Amino acid sequence: MLLIDDLIATGGTMMAGKKLLEKLGAHVMEGAAIVDLPELGGSDKLRAAGLPLFTLIDFAGR
Repeated sequence: MLLIDDLIATGGTMMAGKKLLEKLGAHVMEGAAIVDLPELGGSDKLRAAGLPLFTLIDFAGR
């Protein structure tokens, strides 16, 4: 199963979705998002939890 979200900030929403889907018996193979805010650490947290991640835009503020 592919888990899709619009934005990855802290990773909490995607992590909660992943856990809920797995609790229901799904196998989440990859996560995808339109925008990643890497400075907030969410994408690193998701990858560390074993979720391969694809994002279209990495937005780093100054």
